[in-house]
Amino acid sequence: MTGTKNPNSVTGINIRNTKSNKTGHFETDGVFIAIGHKPATELFTKDLETKNGYILTTPGSTKTSISGVFAAGDVTDEKYRQAVTAAGMGCMAALDAENFLANKNTNGLG
Repeated sequence: MTGTKNPNSVTGINIRNTKSNKTGHFETDGVFIAIGHKPATELFTKDLETKNGYILTTPGSTKTSISGVFAAGDVTDEKYRQAVTAAGMGCMAALDAENFLANKNTNGLG
C-alpha cells in the first residue's frame, strides 16, 4: 500500500506490486494494517518453553511452562494470528491469572 486518495478517511488505497513495480488502485472503506507476523518472543525463550518462536501453553488454557505465567494472542497462536482471537485469548489469560491468584496463599493479604 502506498497511500490513499483522501487523507481524512479511507475511500480506496493505492497499491504497488513490490516485485513487478506495477501500481493500481483498490476502492475500499477500511484498511487493516498488519505490522508483521513474527511474534516478539525472544525475551522469553530462555525461561519459557517455545516452539517455532511461539510460547507453548497448556491446551485449552493460557498456562505456560512456569506456574503463574500466562501467555495469549500472537505470541502463542501460530495458526490464526488475528486480532479477534488475540482479544479472546487475552480475556482467557486474565481469567486464568485471576483464578491462579484467587487460589494462591496470599499470607493474609487477600
